[in-house]
Amino acid sequence: MTFDNINVSHLIVFFAIYSFMGWIIEVVYRSLTQRQFINAGFFFGPFIPLYGFGAAFIIFIDFLIHAWPLPFKILVYGIILTAIEYLTGYIFEKIFKLKLWDYTNNKFNLHGRVCLLFSVFWAIMALAFVTFIHPAASRFMQSIEPVYLYAFSIIFLLYYITDFVFSIASITAFRKKIAYLYSEYFNLSNAEIENIFDSFKRLRTAFPNLSRYIDNSINAEIKNKISSFLKSLPGKILPVANGRKPVEDEFYEIIHDIYEHEEFLKLREHYHHNSSIYEHVMDVAYVSYKTSKYFNLDYRSTTRGALLHDFFLYDWRNHTEPELHEAKFHGTEHPKIALNNAQKHFELNEIEKDIVIKHMWPLTLVPPKYKESYVVSFVDKYLASREFVKKYNSKVRKRMKRPAADHSIREKRKRNKNLQHEE
Repeated sequence: MTFDNINVSHLIVFFAIYSFMGWIIEVVYRSLTQRQFINAGFFFGPFIPLYGFGAAFIIFIDFLIHAWPLPFKILVYGIILTAIEYLTGYIFEKIFKLKLWDYTNNKFNLHGRVCLLFSVFWAIMALAFVTFIHPAASRFMQSIEPVYLYAFSIIFLLYYITDFVFSIASITAFRKKIAYLYSEYFNLSNAEIENIFDSFKRLRTAFPNLSRYIDNSINAEIKNKISSFLKSLPGKILPVANGRKPVEDEFYEIIHDIYEHEEFLKLREHYHHNSSIYEHVMDVAYVSYKTSKYFNLDYRSTTRGALLHDFFLYDWRNHTEPELHEAKFHGTEHPKIALNNAQKHFELNEIEKDIVIKHMWPLTLVPPKYKESYVVSFVDKYLASREFVKKYNSKVRKRMKRPAADHSIREKRKRNKNLQHEE
């Protein structure tokens, strides 16, 4: 089929076919990588327009450069499709303030919108497209009666416009809900937050980067608010800063069955940062208790979950069986061990379980489900960093004192030698 034989109906049907084929490619790829069925794309129906536009450009470019050597044609295909992908990503970011995909972690990427690896894929797919797929689709198109072709093009065009309008409305509603979530996060109940997340579940699964974007943004929002709160607190409520113990009776009432438990007391025997695990979790629990009360959260669950978040009985610097084999990475494994140990000896609710298993996020891939989990995750990192800085400064001070001490010893030896010589 030549350009002279192509009319508007042909163009619409070609666009529909290639948008549908693109949807199949994305569904297969995303479903395999995410291990569940994913309805890819931001359209509700089985079409991804990016592939339709890409195919149209490749058909036109191939008509212009069909006599060129194959390597140059492949290079042009890759450049054209990469430019389309970059422009689409740019438009979405500017209009909807959303990043639907992100190649930042891939080598040789440009602003996270395109990367060399996928540009190579697009070039190879374009070559297969002009060599096999488009010729077969053209032959199929020629076999269809013009009246049926016209009818299908009208039906598809009406459907496409309808789906486009609803999809844009869905993206707009998504942005509004995200903005609302950020501004009211600490004022919403966990059930309300979960309902908001469920309302755009399809978009989050279709574009995994959106989930990371949302979780990172929420974490950043919580981090900023908690940081401001912690900076405003007097030093006396930060036990790790000066060794003081919490004084609130309510705090001890909440954790009375845990902090004096025979098995839990074994945490005193294991070194952690610059203190024992026991001291570390008590500090995290107390600061989390104060923080969650300030933000009107479930402070009881927050406190108990924080106290149990590092309930592992080994030295994480030099570990082996029975709790953790030396070949396994402590950072990702110890939340599971802590949760298992906690459930052996104590009753945990859903928030407490989520706190323990998610406190290492984003090192552990699944983000926290509850606000209380975010609080403990951040407080844990905040206090751990303070402990690290304190230990580091202590080492620096010791090293600075050592040369002076060594000099004093050398001077003393020198004086003794002089005295012995005089005698």
